[in-house]
Amino acid sequence: MVRGVNIGGFLVPEFWITPSLIADIPEPKPNDYLQLCTRLGPEATLSLMRRHWESWVTEAEIQRLAIAGITHLRIPLGHWEFVDSDEGYVRGGLPYFKRLVYWANRYGLKVIPDMHTAPGSQNGFDNSGSTSGVNWTKDPRNVSLSKRALQTMLKYIASDPILLATTDAVDMLNEPFIDSLDFGQLWEYDTGGHILVSSGLGKIPPVVSIVDRGFKEFSWWQTRWPRDWNSKYADAWLDAHLYHVFDRNIDDWPLESHLRLVCQNGRDLKANSTSFPIVVGEWSLALPQAALRGRENEARRRFAEAQLDAYELGGAGWIFWCFKTEVSPEWSFLDALDRSWMPQPLSNREFSPICKY
Repeated sequence: MVRGVNIGGFLVPEFWITPSLIADIPEPKPNDYLQLCTRLGPEATLSLMRRHWESWVTEAEIQRLAIAGITHLRIPLGHWEFVDSDEGYVRGGLPYFKRLVYWANRYGLKVIPDMHTAPGSQNGFDNSGSTSGVNWTKDPRNVSLSKRALQTMLKYIASDPILLATTDAVDMLNEPFIDSLDFGQLWEYDTGGHILVSSGLGKIPPVVSIVDRGFKEFSWWQTRWPRDWNSKYADAWLDAHLYHVFDRNIDDWPLESHLRLVCQNGRDLKANSTSFPIVVGEWSLALPQAALRGRENEARRRFAEAQLDAYELGGAGWIFWCFKTEVSPEWSFLDALDRSWMPQPLSNREFSPICKY
């Protein structure tokens, strides 16, 4: 069972996680990493990022996560580290990725390398590297570059015994916006990637390949999930990201309604886990203000406990987004520990469960 955290804002910058990265840049501020690279140029970007890579994650933090009960680190990576897509991205983070994996190995953690971006962008969000539209499948060259990036990443992992031993799963592409993409090209990438991950790394049982559900319902995937996957080994998971702050229709809900939604998500995970193991690859303690109502500590603790109970019902586990932030503690696992929003041990419960499964 995966009980993980995402190492967000590290090798794929997101400025809401680390606003200090762009604090000294005059307005208008860059919205994404590609804009930063274009604005500063290669040398200045590399200098800035090296300082960030050197300091954003520490060995002491990885040790603390292990002590807190974390088993896995999902590590977002940019395609630019493995291929030159001529877009203007500045690479250089791989030595810091390797250092992080070595730390994880030292403290008994496993890692999930996560191809978080794609040439042209698979979703138009800042987490894809570029906010300039969803253009990944509009040019076949982009998909070809993504295939080569995934292959190169796997070769990089296989070339180092510690990297290979520490890698439990590979997330093949984060949050592709399926309704804005050519699904045929995406599915060719995913199915080919599954073969590369499960056979190319040479481990028995094989490294798990993770397919993002791409903002589609589980029922949509029921008719598309290959029945020969997971037939011999648990070698493929579906990834679901479950948040409560991106749907304006629930902004005015009281806490109890959010908790009931968590319960429903847990029932959905359990019901669909017989078709495919599901990992909740991203979730947080972020809630609309209406749900807090002046009792933030209680609300976030109840929200955490409900989600911890629900998200293991998918069969594969959960991964919190993210391990830390500069200014948003509800998105930071380490801050949640400090504020007792996250139970310790993780199985401890301060409130009676409200969900019936």
